[in-house]
Amino acid sequence: MKLAEFNRKEGKERDSKEARDTKITYKELFEAAEIFEEDPEVRSDDWILARKFVDWKNLHNLSTEDVKLRIIGFLNSWHCRLPASDKLAERIKEVYKKSILFLNALDSETLEDINLEEKKNIDGNEYTNQEIMHKVFATFCATGHNFRGVAASKVLSLINPNLFVIWDTSIADAYGLRGASTPYVRDEQYVSKFIPKMKEIANCVISSYIRDKKCSRKEAMEAINGFRELRPLAKLLDEYNWMKYYREI
Repeated sequence: MKLAEFNRKEGKERDSKEARDTKITYKELFEAAEIFEEDPEVRSDDWILARKFVDWKNLHNLSTEDVKLRIIGFLNSWHCRLPASDKLAERIKEVYKKSILFLNALDSETLEDINLEEKKNIDGNEYTNQEIMHKVFATFCATGHNFRGVAASKVLSLINPNLFVIWDTSIADAYGLRGASTPYVRDEQYVSKFIPKMKEIANCVISSYIRDKKCSRKEAMEAINGFRELRPLAKLLDEYNWMKYYREI
């Protein structure tokens, strides 16, 4: 192996280990969110506009044109490169409708408090929260028309912004969730590996706030979720990941 190639490999492995070992404070999270909001490349307002002007709880009832404009348009503003076609718009509505019962079962869950082993009854069958999340994510990943795991995580972060965290190839790489020979992020690891890691980091943030402010967990969560308009902790973690692993702050 050539020296330059060896050094690149070593650097990626070191960065991945640092990501897996990440423990951050609320101050670091808030700083990243502030920088994220000022970065013109990330188009931070697009997520807020999508959250405000799309009825995410009734996605299947939107018109085809609204899905193309407000959902596919949003995803493409965040570099998903999807066809703005009637077929994809109808397929997104179909996938959402197929997932409604499972999404409803997760509606009150939050990233920081979800018990992935808790069991729930859905239409006469018992599933753990982890199985429910995996089923929802896998169903969206199978949308087709170039709509895969990255787009799925972005849509799900808008359907349930308190639970789902956006990811992409670079962030999966940073957390050691993609093999060198794999062309896309390993979608099966989103729920089994990525979400538990995000939960761990979320609780580090909360604990740091409680220690510093000497307040209750409820008070800490109110402050963290209220730090930026409509951006709960799960979304702030996405912003931290972007600034850490794209901008290297």
